[in-house]
Amino acid sequence: MNLGTRAVALASLAIVAACATARRETPAPLAPSALGEAAPPPDDAGARREGLEEAWQAPAFGQGAPAAAGEPEHGEARAEEPGALDPVRARVVRAASALVGRRLRTDCSGFVLRVMREAGVEVRLAPARSRSESLYRASRPVEAPRPGDLVFFHNTYDRNHDRRANDRFTHVALVESVEGSAIVLVHRAVHGVERLRMDLAHPSDPDANDRLRFRRRADAPGTRYLAGELFAAFGELLGGEFTRMLQASRTSATDERHRATR
Repeated sequence: MNLGTRAVALASLAIVAACATARRETPAPLAPSALGEAAPPPDDAGARREGLEEAWQAPAFGQGAPAAAGEPEHGEARAEEPGALDPVRARVVRAASALVGRRLRTDCSGFVLRVMREAGVEVRLAPARSRSESLYRASRPVEAPRPGDLVFFHNTYDRNHDRRANDRFTHVALVESVEGSAIVLVHRAVHGVERLRMDLAHPSDPDANDRLRFRRRADAPGTRYLAGELFAAFGELLGGEFTRMLQASRTSATDERHRATR
């Protein structure tokens, strides 16, 4: 082979090798997400499964979600605009406020049950010493009240006529608004449905708390009369199956957690 022919053969081999190398180094096609395109949708079964998990984890009315940034600390209340309330609470507040000034042929617990019924909240009550106590057992205790919550009181009258402060859960009302420690309630009073002021930061201040108990001649010395003095607990009312579970689990705990003032 002469020199010219050998040079042409070597050049051809070099070209073939370069082409083979280029084929081996050609990058794979980019995935759709890398190009800014939407990824293929998941299969229907997976989507249904995720939806069921979200529905199972969603808190029921009254259970509440964890406080987010900017929310009040545990035990601290703040003012809430009516438009900021969830639909159930807003319906409860509207139904209670609409009855202010009305005379009802029912007691305080009957008033609460009527409001809840009009707001679409199902309530199942277990037997107790009073229907107010049954409502307490059907609710979840809360420390920071919100509009639509329940408020329970002890010793608003001498139910057992022994002149002692040992009458538990004698009255129940509904929270209409909260501004700091000042709370406006709606309740069934003697002369009809009325608003009631309560301030637990100043429970014995008559300028911040309305009278909830009538003064009687038979009252023992030291008897308390103002809403803040007679306050027992706040409760967030739940309906349906969760209510029955609460009633069954908290029957024995009620006596220990909310003893009457002696």
